[in-house]
Amino acid sequence: MGRGYTQYKLQVSGREEWVLFSAFIDYRFADGSKLHILQVAAWCHKCDRFVVAEEIPSIASLRSELEKTKSGDSETIQIWNFVSNGQPIAIRIAEIEKRIEWRNTRSNPPRCLECGSFGIVALSGGKEFRHPKTGELVNEVSAGWADAERWSADFTPEGDELDEPSDAPKSPVGREFES
Repeated sequence: MGRGYTQYKLQVSGREEWVLFSAFIDYRFADGSKLHILQVAAWCHKCDRFVVAEEIPSIASLRSELEKTKSGDSETIQIWNFVSNGQPIAIRIAEIEKRIEWRNTRSNPPRCLECGSFGIVALSGGKEFRHPKTGELVNEVSAGWADAERWSADFTPEGDELDEPSDAPKSPVGREFES
């Protein structure tokens, strides 16, 4: 099983941190429908390490994305065709509309997906940044796919983890991986 990852190296201590993402974590709604959870690398104060956290886009950014998709923006359509293996654009439009509907009712801030804490700091998307706790210089050294155990989980629309995912056995969030 492959999972996306980002690898970081702390310049002074030489320590490495890895964040593993999952394609199998979703919000589950009362009607049983699901919406994939967007994820971002973050620092969690409770876990005291780099983790995967919820990414909660603004309503304005979602509306902009919906408009570009509906208008046939060539770059947006090209990206969709690549990542979806040619599925109809109507699927993407429906997903964005559902995400806007969810976002309009979401009241909680983003959480750490590993412990559920709100005490997170999303990591800057740059290749070099200061550690949120220590101020140490951190470099992103690698990103890609790693062999790692599948992590399936379902969460409420407010980000609380549900006991069992509806489609697969639960696997623990691990920091173990094979490269």
